[in-house]
Amino acid sequence: MKSHEHFLQMLLGLPEWEPGLAQRIGIKELSELLCCTPRNVKLILRKWEKEGLLKWQPGVGRGHHSTLTILCDVGQFLSDSFQQLLAEGSIREAVELLQHKSLPVNVKLRLQEVWNAQFGFVAEEGEARRQDVLRIPRERAFSTVDPAFVAVSAESHFIQQICHTLIIFDPATQSFRPQLAHAWESDREMTSWTFYLRKGVRFHHGRVLTGKDVAYTVQRLIDLDSPYRWQVEDIASIEHPDDYTIIFHLREPNGFFLHLAASIALSVLPYDVPFSEQAIVGTGPFRMMEFTEDRLVLGAFDDYYRERAILDRVEIWRVTAAEQTGMRYQLPEMPASSSATRECGDSLNIEFQEIGCHYMNFNFRKPGIQHDFAFRQAIKHLLDPVQMIAELKKEHYSPAGSFLPERSRQMTFAPSTLEEAAAWLQKSAYQGEAVALFYGEGKKCEEEAKWLQQRCQQIGIRLELRSMTKAEFLSELPDRHADMCMMGEVLQRDIELGLIEVYKNKCTMVHRFLDDENRARMDERLSAVLSLGKRDERMEALAKIEDELKDELWLLFIYHAKRIDRYHPALRGITLDSFGWIDFSKLWVKSFVTSL
Repeated sequence: MKSHEHFLQMLLGLPEWEPGLAQRIGIKELSELLCCTPRNVKLILRKWEKEGLLKWQPGVGRGHHSTLTILCDVGQFLSDSFQQLLAEGSIREAVELLQHKSLPVNVKLRLQEVWNAQFGFVAEEGEARRQDVLRIPRERAFSTVDPAFVAVSAESHFIQQICHTLIIFDPATQSFRPQLAHAWESDREMTSWTFYLRKGVRFHHGRVLTGKDVAYTVQRLIDLDSPYRWQVEDIASIEHPDDYTIIFHLREPNGFFLHLAASIALSVLPYDVPFSEQAIVGTGPFRMMEFTEDRLVLGAFDDYYRERAILDRVEIWRVTAAEQTGMRYQLPEMPASSSATRECGDSLNIEFQEIGCHYMNFNFRKPGIQHDFAFRQAIKHLLDPVQMIAELKKEHYSPAGSFLPERSRQMTFAPSTLEEAAAWLQKSAYQGEAVALFYGEGKKCEEEAKWLQQRCQQIGIRLELRSMTKAEFLSELPDRHADMCMMGEVLQRDIELGLIEVYKNKCTMVHRFLDDENRARMDERLSAVLSLGKRDERMEALAKIEDELKDELWLLFIYHAKRIDRYHPALRGITLDSFGWIDFSKLWVKSFVTSL
């Protein structure tokens, strides 16, 4: 361990940090603090005395105690140590230091200023040239960034910065734009789709993209039994007659195939590099430099086949709620007319309506009272979105009757009473048994679950709450033990594909909680949707499926979330995605907030 790290370790274990104050402490105690032998402690103390950090007075003889006197500026030492931890990417250790219970108030304020200055837009002066860096604080733990298994909107956005798909869906025009493929076509029957790849597209490890990489990416979804496997199961064979042509032969006519080719799950990976979540290789504008539990670091890819990103590096740091700075740096992709922006002091406030909703659904794969229609009616009346929004003071939320805010705005929401809920409960077979409600982690989700629990208690339903980490959500735990679940879905920019994913993707609770009979019935309905040639026809069919879920009370819609995020007004080149995040590759900053 380095000398300054040892000294920091000792400081954090001492009862007093005041310079010039002699405090009693023995070699044995210091040995325990520094986790080393008494002999090494003596060597370390002599070294620190030579460096002027402290004075050590050994006790000689009975009744004479050893004393230690700190000579250095403790505040400066802690500040230097804190910055060193940040520079090394030791985010967790830095936060632990910032939150240490013995930290003097003046030192904590000093470190807090350093911490706050880390986030936003930072100009780092390097040996060769200045590095323009965007640092984003994020409270939630990182989830998987494997395109074959990604299940979180933020991680989906990160993948899009690292990897590209053959084509990309443009929600503004409801059409497709070239990405790795510059052109495409199908035969008249739409059973054969041909894509023509750009030449000279390089992966981050230097090799040029070919059709073999596309074929590998498709086969990987099948081999891994990905939740997105359904998107490629219609492919009978793949042909790549040359390096820049790839042909998909389908088992059935599929006019929806372009939507699947633009799916995040089909982000093209190289066939010659073993996949690693800590070192994903793609063709996107940023390459993965680091991925740990504490941070994700993306660096601009100089050989990107389009314009090089203006930012040199993007860092997403995981921080605790207590250490959030209050400034958010993700922005939504939407027409300007649907965003309300206004200047607010030194920040820009932007409203963003998420496409998707928070909902509750019932587990039909597990025995229990949730199979009783009258019981579900009781829960429906208890879970009144209008009352929840009002009582929990969720100012930027709106009641949901659909996954789509646009549909919900056309609906009216009649208030429910506890008396109505109690009447339905009387008609049910409920006998006072515990009902398990699982919900996502975080203060907001816990608050909503406890609100429902309190209302259930008022009419005699015993609701037991269980929060889930992301890992637990993706495990079989809720399938086996939850009777009901409160979750949220944020749809990708291709709303049609997003709605189908809700029902087909094996990660969503909607799919997981359907019994075999209704899951098979859903698959038939969706196959019929995919066979329709026009978007309006498909959206109408999807609306009917959604209404059936709602009428049968398999699913209860709760609310739509509208975020108001704060950003520095120096932000320029904003191009946004449906998950509410900046396209980092287009972003630049007129003037930098901090120089390090």
